[in-house]
Amino acid sequence: MVEIATHFSFTRISNEKRKKMTKGASFIEHKGRMIYYVDYTNIKTNEEFLATIKQTNAFREKSKAEGKRNLLMLVDFTGSFVYGDVLEEIKKAGKLTKELTAREAVVGITGGKKILLKIVQTITQMNLRVFETVEEAKDWLVSE
Repeated sequence: MVEIATHFSFTRISNEKRKKMTKGASFIEHKGRMIYYVDYTNIKTNEEFLATIKQTNAFREKSKAEGKRNLLMLVDFTGSFVYGDVLEEIKKAGKLTKELTAREAVVGITGGKKILLKIVQTITQMNLRVFETVEEAKDWLVSE
């Protein structure tokens, strides 16, 4: 079971139900710590990616307005494909998110996405640490 924040109140849901939920940003709990989770999994079209980024940006701005800082961030790109306009939007979002985060982890980076990650890291100055699984990433994020 994972706890996901809905408007910053917590609802306990199963991992299976979470996977079926709308893509985008939310807070999840892991070992008593909150993680700013960005779900970009299994997105295949630019339109879906851009809509998800829009939701993620709105969530980030709400978190920022509420004074949230030093967040632990996990971004999951598993099964997704990133193309032209999407990469530009991810770079913009990364720059704006950097000021809110203390540690950043990413999963789902394989093949050509490794090159795209290097580009995003260079532009955003984010120190995204890559992991094979979401569980490994969450454990690392809460380890300090």
